[in-house]
Amino acid sequence: MKSRFTSTLLASAVAVCACLPALADGGGPVGALGAATATVIDTPEGMVVDSLYGCPKKCSKGLAEAFGDENGWKQQIVGAVIGIPTGFVFGVPYGAFHGMHHAWNVGYDKPFSGDSFIVCDK
Repeated sequence: MKSRFTSTLLASAVAVCACLPALADGGGPVGALGAATATVIDTPEGMVVDSLYGCPKKCSKGLAEAFGDENGWKQQIVGAVIGIPTGFVFGVPYGAFHGMHHAWNVGYDKPFSGDSFIVCDK
């Protein structure tokens, strides 16, 4: 009796797990679960990417352009000296917001896909 119950339970679990990819078309409870899972991954990932690369690069280029010549070596040095630390500081909260925004937009529409777990600007 006990092994029949266990076999039935195991067969039910296999049947449910086999049809889950077909239900992952976006939206509904599966979309919300995919977005929640992507939030756990994308928020710290966005913080790292935007604080170490995205915001420092944009800040230093923007400052070099604001100082006159975007391609001038003096403007680039001053832009990097000021822009990299500033971009690092402001990149942490911006990256957290950016990662969370990406997770809830892409993770809800395409749950558990590769696109929902990679934060990048296209």
